[in-house]
Amino acid sequence: PEVAYGGPGAAPMVSGRGGSGESLRPRPVSASDTVGSAHLSAYALTTRASLAIATPYREPGDHTIAGVAVVLLSLLTAERQGADESARSSALVRMLLGAEAAEVAPLLGDAPWTVVHAHGEGPPPTLGSPLVDVQPDGTVRILLPAGQEPAPQPGWTLGAGAPSQPHRLPVADAEAARALHRAEATRTALVRHRGSGLAALTDPDEAAAYARELLTPLGGGPLPGTLRTWLALHGSWDRTAVALAVHRNTVRQRIARCAALLDADLDDMDVRTELWFALRSAEAHSGHKE
Repeated sequence: PEVAYGGPGAAPMVSGRGGSGESLRPRPVSASDTVGSAHLSAYALTTRASLAIATPYREPGDHTIAGVAVVLLSLLTAERQGADESARSSALVRMLLGAEAAEVAPLLGDAPWTVVHAHGEGPPPTLGSPLVDVQPDGTVRILLPAGQEPAPQPGWTLGAGAPSQPHRLPVADAEAARALHRAEATRTALVRHRGSGLAALTDPDEAAAYARELLTPLGGGPLPGTLRTWLALHGSWDRTAVALAVHRNTVRQRIARCAALLDADLDDMDVRTELWFALRSAEAHSGHKE
């Protein structure tokens, strides 16, 4: 049998020998076994509810489907105070009716907020927050209010954006995605976004205008993203290929195309620095516009 610890049900503790405090261990949040031709899986939702699944065989996407079900059922069955439930409901209604994030966020928690992206297997982590979104590709996005810090989760790789005010959440979301790419490329359990002090020394609009002019030859396809990832990973072909989930030869071809379109020597550190600043400025400006 396979037993997993951590995640949504990790808080309750199970006592070992004679209830001794020294033998306290996390309560398992999932378990699986095979009996005959049937595959059995069980997931803890809350301290009083669980989800059991029995299937005649396993498909590659079963983990993802079960993970989505666990998150949704955990949110539905979680014990909440009436005030919290009312605030979440009010926030949802306001968002659907066109309210800005800055207006809605105070109903859900205190700023600054931290956006976390996660990839992994098993029940998605919530990090103690009810604000969890499971994307179609399996990426889990979590919003943490002030006072809650992301921590490594067994079986999961996490990337965290910089703590942000509500108006900056789209930028923080992009930061978390990049941090997750770095975490996967470097096989690190948790990577946090590292801000750049140089960006604060220039006017954002002027920097964005310069970036548009410099990067226009690259167009809107995969080239800007490939160039940014390649620069972020110090020109590593292999790590960039892992981060983008493409073959290393594809990375080489795209970077060569970037160099040709920009008429630039990408081995020159000054050129790399200028392009890095331009890519960061364009990305930040795009996030603010959203």
